[in-house]
Amino acid sequence: MIPRWFACLIGCAACRGEIVKPAAGELARTARLAHGTIIDRATMTGDLRAASSVGLTVPRTDSWQLAIRWLADDGTIVKAGDKVLEFDNSAFTAQLEEKHLGVLEAAMTLRAAQDLSAIETATKATVVRQVTIALEKATVRADVPADLLPGRDAQERQLEKKRAEVVAEKAGRDLAAQRDQAAIDLHIKQIELDKARRAIEAAEKTIADLVIVAPRDGLIVVEDHPWLGRKIHVGDTVQPGMTVVSLPDMTQPMEVHAELSDVDDGRVAVGMAGTCTLDAYPGDPIACKVKDLTPVARTKGETSLRRAFAVLLDLGKTDSARMRPGMSVKVELHPKTLPNVLVVPRGAVVMAAPGSARTTARVRMATGELRDVTLGACDAQACAVSGGVGDGDAVVIGGSP
Repeated sequence: MIPRWFACLIGCAACRGEIVKPAAGELARTARLAHGTIIDRATMTGDLRAASSVGLTVPRTDSWQLAIRWLADDGTIVKAGDKVLEFDNSAFTAQLEEKHLGVLEAAMTLRAAQDLSAIETATKATVVRQVTIALEKATVRADVPADLLPGRDAQERQLEKKRAEVVAEKAGRDLAAQRDQAAIDLHIKQIELDKARRAIEAAEKTIADLVIVAPRDGLIVVEDHPWLGRKIHVGDTVQPGMTVVSLPDMTQPMEVHAELSDVDDGRVAVGMAGTCTLDAYPGDPIACKVKDLTPVARTKGETSLRRAFAVLLDLGKTDSARMRPGMSVKVELHPKTLPNVLVVPRGAVVMAAPGSARTTARVRMATGELRDVTLGACDAQACAVSGGVGDGDAVVIGGSP
């Protein structure tokens, strides 16, 4: 049998055009609004991080991506100079042989150019000597007094001298041009040889840089992959400048890196105090305080639709004997208490559907209508409401509109 109050409820709702239907397997019930206290607890999860650490990053090479060939285990204790990370160098070693051949070819080309230029220069110099001798002969013949020779012979000897001078001048220019051209060609060939040698040096340095060693004693912490949402491991492809491994300074205080979901925007602020509890030591909470909060929520990964604010918290104490970077932490900030506020049960609130034009929340009234309200802080059972309903109003809990 349907309760009389529920039949009246359906009749009233039908008159208003909106009907309250109970959820499957759950009977709707009514409650009257009253003033109460809302305790808004802000909880997050995070992990321990060192406040100061040395990051070992992917070296810059001609390749935009590098694959990790070997990686020390997370948490390994290393000494200065120990290998902690190695990238795949097969592409660079294959190119190194080609670069060595390039140096040999450049050296042979330079040597051949030197020999050829020497031959051409010697040839031009021989021509200069020959035309110089011819000019000297023509000069001697032209220096014979004209009154001792027939007029025609004297003129021919002077003309022969002029021709010899022109030929000698041209031969001198040709020799100078040959030497200048040879110097330029040899300089270019030398540059090519030096460039090939520098390419080998750069390739050898790159191959050496692909093996990362610890700059000091410490604890290895493998960083999270920025896109995959997990620890970096062997076989992953990384980009230059990306931090793969870090060596935290365990002598400095540690801090907690947590995430606040974007749906909780505004519930956490810089300066809020609370407790941070290591999952490994649940019975020993540590006082902590919010140090920094990013102004914009960022996505969790390339394919994830979740977004969160990065929260940084200072710890009241650091126990180097028990604390290790990467340990999971539960954060509970001191709750905000709102006394003597009008309280509406969560089960009576209808939130706006994602993507709908409506942005305000509604409360299901006992009359059957859905009334727009202004919500404040909420706890697990109820929310503070500052407009749209009043003290003593009857609402429906446990059904759906």
